[in-house]
Amino acid sequence: MTSTFALLGATGLVGSNILKYLIQSPTPSTIVTLTRRNHDEATISSAAAANHTLTAKIEKDTAQWATIFGEACKMSPPPIAFTAMGTTRAAAGGFDKQYALEHDVNVAVAKAAKEAGVKTFVLISSSWANKDSNVGYTKMKGEIEQHIQEFEFEKFIIVRPGLLLGPRNDSRLAEGLLQVIAKGLRSVSGGALSDSWAQGGDVVARAAVRAALDENIKGTKILYQNDIVELGKTEGW
Repeated sequence: MTSTFALLGATGLVGSNILKYLIQSPTPSTIVTLTRRNHDEATISSAAAANHTLTAKIEKDTAQWATIFGEACKMSPPPIAFTAMGTTRAAAGGFDKQYALEHDVNVAVAKAAKEAGVKTFVLISSSWANKDSNVGYTKMKGEIEQHIQEFEFEKFIIVRPGLLLGPRNDSRLAEGLLQVIAKGLRSVSGGALSDSWAQGGDVVARAAVRAALDENIKGTKILYQNDIVELGKTEGW
């Protein structure tokens, strides 16, 4: 049976690695992505060469994403759905706009996926997620988790990475400095000094996909940083 996947946020650090990992699968699959812009030619060519059917839904208006994603999920069998969509306060133009994008859109997309018959939903969250926090960002992340969990997917995977390592499309000065430190520690320790607080985007992606495909996982499963490293550290399928 052909596997089916739906992915929101496929051009970000983790999302692009999820897509790359799905394309590396030796088993042909159907993959639908929803992004603001199309994928590069290398990604499209790689998917075709591996006999995957890759359909890119392009829409700049985020208000339309829930409807489009829900329609994309009406496949047989129902897809495993991922959202790795996120932004920064600066890029969004303030925290209220960031909340509207990260919380409201992600929750609306999850609701549409549930209504379309999706059984497995994967959320890329943050190690700092806490719905009871007094800090806006961490509270937002915790509320996203809480409100998606209320849809009662048969399997809901929450992935909570720490600092994400890897090239980004946007510039984040503080995060960039921490990445330099983490990479330096990784080079001298093989990851022993950094795995507990920083993970590569490729490692997070592999962990997310592997947990989603694990038939032994039922209900809500949170992948903490040690789980992410354990699941995602080895390459290949």
